[in-house]
Amino acid sequence: MALPIPSGRRTSAALALATATVLIGSASAGADPATPPIPRGSLVFVNDVLGPQDPGFWNPDVPGTRVLTPVEPGVSVVCTSGFEPTPGCSTLDMRDWTSPQRSLVFVDVPMIGRPPLRVWMDILPRLDEGSLGQLMEHLFPR
Repeated sequence: MALPIPSGRRTSAALALATATVLIGSASAGADPATPPIPRGSLVFVNDVLGPQDPGFWNPDVPGTRVLTPVEPGVSVVCTSGFEPTPGCSTLDMRDWTSPQRSLVFVDVPMIGRPPLRVWMDILPRLDEGSLGQLMEHLFPR
């Protein structure tokens, strides 16, 4: 059997509970939400790409993703996140969504008294470049 509570006390208790809930909820709502960590193994765009023309390319003290193959404007480098050293990178042409993602291979360049310097490069031939491009143009003229 429920205890008899006058309706004024029931209303006051409900208002007090609602006020506490709003006050507690609004304190955390005003704070900036924490950035969730990037899941391990997902691809992330890297903004610290160094090319051979950069003065710090061979300097191990300069942080960055070293890519020996020239990266054209509009082409982004994406790497696997959550591992050290990074196990995989590739390039993605943001200008042409029909072009496939091209995997990069790495070479660890030994450094005296330091961990090796990981350098990425694209070694797969493209069908429209160099002697392979000339062969494709000869076989399949436009």
